[in-house]
Amino acid sequence: AQLVLSVLRMRMHTRGLEKLPKDGRFLLVCNHINDLDPVVLLAYFKKKELAFISKQENRDRFIIGPAMHKILCQRINRENDREALKTILKCIDIIKKDEASIAVFPEGGIRGGNVLHPFRHGVFKIALRTQVPVVVCTLWGTQDVFHNGLRLKPTDVQFHVLGVVQPDVYKGMTAVELGHL
Repeated sequence: AQLVLSVLRMRMHTRGLEKLPKDGRFLLVCNHINDLDPVVLLAYFKKKELAFISKQENRDRFIIGPAMHKILCQRINRENDREALKTILKCIDIIKKDEASIAVFPEGGIRGGNVLHPFRHGVFKIALRTQVPVVVCTLWGTQDVFHNGLRLKPTDVQFHVLGVVQPDVYKGMTAVELGHL
């Protein structure tokens, strides 16, 4: 991940990294603006063994598919709620077995623009069932990396950890309520 950041000339600007949990697993929630977002997150969370929930179609992508398999990424069927629930249950199991923390992009995909889109709240069941902290972060700038790269310009990428919601704060909430927090 660090190599990709260097090769693509991403200049990282971070804020709030001190808020990250020092021990234990967590659910990481982030906006999603570019295919490079998981690479940026992996560069900062490698010691935490971060696995992602990803759309099924990524399984067949060159390099991405095999790499995702190696880091415990879970494919989700966004068109079938029953199949999506199976993925969420598998992620719950991964956290409970202490295999990895889970990263989600609750907008459900890359939608474009600089606007946060409505969340798909089902992923918050992972936190509710495992009682792990929810790390809330944002990424901005990755959408410009390829455009700038063609012009041999570096790209400034912002990665901010906004906060960590502890289980005692969301105790008794539903997935929808947690998603609106």
